[in-house]
Amino acid sequence: MINVINLKTVLRNKRFLVFTIVFPAIWFIFMDLGIGTFAKNLTMTWFIISALMGIIGNSIVTFGKRIGNSKEYYLIAIKTTPYTPFRWIMDSMMQQILLNLLILCVLILEARIFGAIFFNLSTLLLIIILLLLGIYFSFVGFLIGVVAKTDLLDMAGFPFMCVVALLIMPFYTFAQNKFFDVVTDIQKLFPGYYVIKLANVIQNGGSYEKLAWLFALTFVIHVAIILFLFFRAVKKGIQ
Repeated sequence: MINVINLKTVLRNKRFLVFTIVFPAIWFIFMDLGIGTFAKNLTMTWFIISALMGIIGNSIVTFGKRIGNSKEYYLIAIKTTPYTPFRWIMDSMMQQILLNLLILCVLILEARIFGAIFFNLSTLLLIIILLLLGIYFSFVGFLIGVVAKTDLLDMAGFPFMCVVALLIMPFYTFAQNKFFDVVTDIQKLFPGYYVIKLANVIQNGGSYEKLAWLFALTFVIHVAIILFLFFRAVKKGIQ
């Protein structure tokens, strides 16, 4: 029941609809019908970027604020009822998976209507990777919502989303100098770095096993750290 109520609340939020669904969809149309006329080989990359726009906005900004606004209620529920921190995480992640899947479905439908991408096993693999990355970003947003104050989230939500985007942007494709080399080395510590690389390799029929393992390794390490910090914050909050 809590999941249904929260999902209805999010879907009625105009900011969610505009910034996580409508804006990425318009951006993809612009890139595909405009610039895409001259560079069709980048269509899948643009699809990934537009999907990440919606997923990051939903998972970090919108979700972080939602957790921040409701954390006092959940901390009281954990302290006074059988409701557990693990159940709180599972309920929240289920909601986020469904919302991110909605974002992907809208973009896939749009891309198919315009003939931009073809749905095959490679596309399905990328969708699964994007959903996993959405879970990762949701864990990040969840932790931010739990440990940060609500007014701080209002001020820092968009700048933080820009920082996350910089950790994904493939600087290695268009710039070669010491600064960008350092940035790229930092990006390699985060799972988002490997998504666009995976998209390019899969699209071109290359071997992607190593990239997939690096994505999985960084994903697991980061989620483990986030869960440790989350449970410590919850323990502190209910004392």
